[in-house]
Amino acid sequence: MTPLSPQPSSESTDVKWYRSRARSISGNAPQRSLPSMDNTAWIISSRLMAGLILYAGLGWLLSLWLGHREVLVAVGALVGLGLSYYLIFTGLSRENKVLHEQARAVNESTNEGKSVSERDRA
Repeated sequence: MTPLSPQPSSESTDVKWYRSRARSISGNAPQRSLPSMDNTAWIISSRLMAGLILYAGLGWLLSLWLGHREVLVAVGALVGLGLSYYLIFTGLSRENKVLHEQARAVNESTNEGKSVSERDRA
């Protein structure tokens, strides 16, 4: 079995490879401010599938009542995909807005103590 990270030879006393891995496991690594970005792929795929299945199912139920099965199922599927895309894009834009606001706040806090001439140089 091969190790996950390259290990130095036994003569070497450098153990930085271990410290960096141990720090990331123990929780001392820098934390991301938006944990929902970790789940973005799952959120997008689940919203697409849920919208497609839900609204195609509603189209199918309407087709049992009104007739025209193929048309109503197709319209329901398209409406579901459209609403899913709307939810995805609004959620991603909201997260992007939060990231920009956090970056602006960090930038303003670092520029707070600088004079005008120091800010112009930076």
